[in-house]
Amino acid sequence: MTEDLAQPSTSTSAAKWLGIALATIVGIPVLLVLAVLVTYGVQRATPEDYPKAAPQTMADRAGARSQEAYDVLGFDATLPGGEFNSLSAGYCYPDGLESAADESVDGAYALSHQWHLTDVPESEALPAMRRLRDHLKTEGWDIVSFDSTPSGDNWTLRTERDGDGRQVYEWYADGGRFYGGVHAECAYDRAQAKDPYASPDDATAGLTAATLRPVTR
Repeated sequence: MTEDLAQPSTSTSAAKWLGIALATIVGIPVLLVLAVLVTYGVQRATPEDYPKAAPQTMADRAGARSQEAYDVLGFDATLPGGEFNSLSAGYCYPDGLESAADESVDGAYALSHQWHLTDVPESEALPAMRRLRDHLKTEGWDIVSFDSTPSGDNWTLRTERDGDGRQVYEWYADGGRFYGGVHAECAYDRAQAKDPYASPDDATAGLTAATLRPVTR
């Protein structure tokens, strides 16, 4: 009699634990999805932590960094603003889960100052890039990479510093082309934020890149 009564109890207990296990298996993914959705919603509702700065201000900062690098590189040419020394601006995209939406941040822009020279020989370009690498490292910039293609015909120096953006310098043996670029962190433009039809491309309208000058010796 005792054995007959114990059997249903064991079956009921097993069924109970099976139900709990199934609920757990189903419930955990649901909770994870809910957590992701909540996090995504919070991030979408929170503005990106970009500084508010007019394009001219960012252009001046980028120009000053470019001139500093140009001083260290030691090139003799004067580069006025124009085809070989220019400003551009691009879109800013949020980090985190928001990036999955691939939507740019309204009212924000990322300004770049880019320039290039030709006929720079390897004997001048590589020592100049090494000097710049050492200088930027001393100034607190992280050296992301400084390397070349297997053939040695293309050298690239990439650096970044938190809050200050990136700097990229390249040399190509073909034509002795030397490229420099200061890419600032994203910023909010008050004027652009008020114009629903504005785009980051408008940030550099009417602006001219600062003239890069050789060091006075």
